[in-house]
Amino acid sequence: MGFFKKKINQLQEDIRISSNNPETFAENWSFVTSRFQLISLITLVLILFGIVFFLFLFYGPTRSWFRTEDVSIERQRLEAMEIRVRELTSEFEVQDNFILNLQNVMLGKISPDSISSRPKNMENVNLTDVNVATTKDEGKLAQKVKDDMRTVKKKTVESTKNLLFEAPVRGEISEKFSLDRHPAVDIVCKKEASVKACMDGIIIYSGYTKNDGNFIIIDHVGSYLSIYKHNKVNLKKTGQRVQLGDPIAIVGNTGENSTGPHLHFELWLEQRPVDPETFMTF
Repeated sequence: MGFFKKKINQLQEDIRISSNNPETFAENWSFVTSRFQLISLITLVLILFGIVFFLFLFYGPTRSWFRTEDVSIERQRLEAMEIRVRELTSEFEVQDNFILNLQNVMLGKISPDSISSRPKNMENVNLTDVNVATTKDEGKLAQKVKDDMRTVKKKTVESTKNLLFEAPVRGEISEKFSLDRHPAVDIVCKKEASVKACMDGIIIYSGYTKNDGNFIIIDHVGSYLSIYKHNKVNLKKTGQRVQLGDPIAIVGNTGENSTGPHLHFELWLEQRPVDPETFMTF
């Protein structure tokens, strides 16, 4: 008991704390307190500092380091992003296959009927169990459709005689049209010139491939297609309707097949490439 009483008395003893000038030893300020009050003050300051530090860690910018719910939210976001990336990758693969098949059809390498449109989930279906015989009514309907298609085709070809074309860019042709070697014209023009639609139509593809870079395909009346390759940037998206002279892209040098800034321009009629210089002046 004498030991604790001695310690208590020491804590209750007054102490004097002061600040002096080191040169003149003059006293700047001073105050008198007990050891108990001084220890209590230091303890209170440490407690307040600990509370502030705790609030900063768990509610400040660093809260995500300690809160497990934030980690789970970030994980959910990452999983959602991964799913979206897979979906986009699948869409790009479908678009690339579509463009490849379209190019092969245009070049006459494959027939449109040879392209399989059967979904992957039907690969295991036994087609021998399916009745595919053509009925009498179906045969009549098919013949009528064929006759209508021939009539429409004749009218379409006749109507294209009065169609108005315009060169997508003005410049010098660096490589002319050749049905066997180069079914297009390459036009060298001013740097970053605007590429314009050669006639009214609807954009059926606007995207990027490794070989052709950024390119656009426009579907026109009269069974015409126009293709614009190696663009620096495409200004229009798939599905948009354009009019004659509308800017659709900027001349560029994208794609492995490009050897310098220019426009690779193709014009197709009835799924066959034709010489653009027959329809317009560059």
